[in-house]
Amino acid sequence: MALVFYAIFGFILLHAIIFHIGTHGAGYDYFNYNWNFWWIRHALHTPGLNIYENNFVMFPAVTNYGYHVLAMGWYPLWAALEPLFGTLSAVNAIIAVSCILNGWMIFVWLRAEGVGVGLALIGGAALQAFPITRYFYYNTHLNLMIWFWLPGLLLLWKRIAHRVEANQTRSALIWAGIFGAALWGLVVMDLQMPIFAAFLLIPYGLRTAWRLRQRETFIRLALAAVVSQVVALALLWFVSPMQYILRFEGGLAPGSVEERPGIPLSGFVSMASEWWSWSQPSVGAFFTAAVLIAVGINLLSRVHRRDGRWFWFAVMLPPLLLALGPTLTIRDAAIPLPFFRWLHALTDGMFRMPWRFAPLAVIAGMAFVGLTLTAWGASRRFNARIWGSAAALLALGASVRIFESAPLTHYPHPYAFYDAIGAERGEPYDQYVVIEVPTAAGTGEVLFGDPRAIQLQWYGIAHGKRMLNGFISRAPIENVWYIVADDPMMAWLGQRRMLEPDAVEAQMRDRIFSYPIGYFVVHLDLIGAESSTAVEVIGYLNSLPDLVCPIWIESDVVVYRTAAHPDGCPPRIPTETPEGYQIDIGAPDDWRYLGWGWHWREPVAGIDWRWTGAPPEFGADSNAQLGSARLYLELPPGEYTVTLNTQAFGSARTVSVSANGSALTPISAPTAQPNRLDALSFALTTSGGFLTLDIDGGGADDAGMRALALAVESIRFERAAP
Repeated sequence: MALVFYAIFGFILLHAIIFHIGTHGAGYDYFNYNWNFWWIRHALHTPGLNIYENNFVMFPAVTNYGYHVLAMGWYPLWAALEPLFGTLSAVNAIIAVSCILNGWMIFVWLRAEGVGVGLALIGGAALQAFPITRYFYYNTHLNLMIWFWLPGLLLLWKRIAHRVEANQTRSALIWAGIFGAALWGLVVMDLQMPIFAAFLLIPYGLRTAWRLRQRETFIRLALAAVVSQVVALALLWFVSPMQYILRFEGGLAPGSVEERPGIPLSGFVSMASEWWSWSQPSVGAFFTAAVLIAVGINLLSRVHRRDGRWFWFAVMLPPLLLALGPTLTIRDAAIPLPFFRWLHALTDGMFRMPWRFAPLAVIAGMAFVGLTLTAWGASRRFNARIWGSAAALLALGASVRIFESAPLTHYPHPYAFYDAIGAERGEPYDQYVVIEVPTAAGTGEVLFGDPRAIQLQWYGIAHGKRMLNGFISRAPIENVWYIVADDPMMAWLGQRRMLEPDAVEAQMRDRIFSYPIGYFVVHLDLIGAESSTAVEVIGYLNSLPDLVCPIWIESDVVVYRTAAHPDGCPPRIPTETPEGYQIDIGAPDDWRYLGWGWHWREPVAGIDWRWTGAPPEFGADSNAQLGSARLYLELPPGEYTVTLNTQAFGSARTVSVSANGSALTPISAPTAQPNRLDALSFALTTSGGFLTLDIDGGGADDAGMRALALAVESIRFERAAP
């Protein structure tokens, strides 16, 4: 029944995630854990790949994943659920399982320690709904929501001790091996968790040893401890990351200890308003009040039992002091605290958030509270204990605002082109790199570039190729620092450096074939489809037809295939109509033709158009001026009548058109009026191949936020009559 209770309680805590399954996820980091599980499976099933050393993220650097959080202990459950329900639902199921186990395992352990049923039930719920534990649920931190593992280890050690005391050495050693395997499982979940566990296991183990009366029993217990450590170390060495951890090299960026918030004193009185934010840690009133009440009862009680309550009170204090962080603020006074500062220095900043120690205090603290109130309530009537437990449960729900949800993250759009890229398998397709634009990458210590662009790692699950963008928990900074500002191509593609056309082109010509790069995926929704930067990026790529070509346009994403790709590029011939070929300026697919000089797409009176008048920001001729705009296209050989449907801004304008630098002859008067769309015609003769078409509106006028010259609705290319 306890398991059913925690399942219902977990449903209430996670209702927002459950009701939005398939459309929304928990927090920022969902993409990384989904990719982790995909990567584990991909590496296990692909000869030549290494789970712990690869270049599938932050390409071309080969990164040691020894310190990367793969949360591998969850992989078997994900592998079982993903084929049936998809990766997003599988990860949400893992969050639910962890939430339920956080309550149930504490309950089982508290009962084993002698806590009454009702109080043990509340103790499990206190950890299950603890604000910091909920933070982990609602940020998809699969590696740090596994606090149930710690009472599980305590229960295993308790069983080992019982077998030793019963002189069942063989059974004790078998359980010691299981304990060692459980320790190994904790390590592969997260490297911090074994150190968290030490705050409970070491004092509990010493207490167990101290209570043994016979020397032979102590020796057998010590032997069991050695066996468990040997098993854990053997598994770490042969099955998981120990070898890679030991040979990890490179610079990290742990940051200053002062950057890491601890729990403020106000956080012990009430839960933070934004408990889902790492910068607002809190404990809440329930745990604080429960501990203070238990302390008061013990101080006023005349009977003192040796049931371990004060042991657990003592165990609670070190993690609680660490959770306060590097500085305690009382009114205007900032008091430096040495505890977390020492740990930060000792571990070179591995423990980034001091408040992560708080769940340890809750585990030990609820044992102290439970043992105290169990003894105190033993003489009370059964009904009184039931009503007291119910009242405590209601108080817990109110103090943690149990029905409150954190903001959810909308899952990325499932673009069809990523599936098309993913369908390209075998050699040489498996070697191609996908460059996402904007470029960005991050570690658990620092993010470089737009955080939303780092999440584009999610699409690696669909296309299965190597990529630059992404997140690795701990990676050498030198592997990715160059993209920030030092590298002309990567920094410009991330909008952190001005475009240097010649330098970027030189790098593209090298990397497209040496990496090799298969695709550039330009996310205009992240760049800003209505920004000048969008036209700059698209226009520059369009100007390099021998290197890249637009192959897919889906929503606000333009995908460029490179010259290194064996499937090549289709001709960039405009849409064919009965009248000839036509480019609809302002249509969703006009990006494949645009060069410099265009403003954003605008709907006007049932049509879409773009204004010219944006500045020529790259590669423009020296005599280019505001009001000029460029297009790139291909046409079959022949003679054409080029017709512009255009409207002038402000006053009548004389329009000129040139192709590959040669002026086209007007067929009709080349004057555009400001109050109507005019069809202006020009004669074009081409021998085929790539055309650079320049449209000049004779300068641009100030329109407040921008300069405008011509509104162009369409350009039609009709074959001239023979």
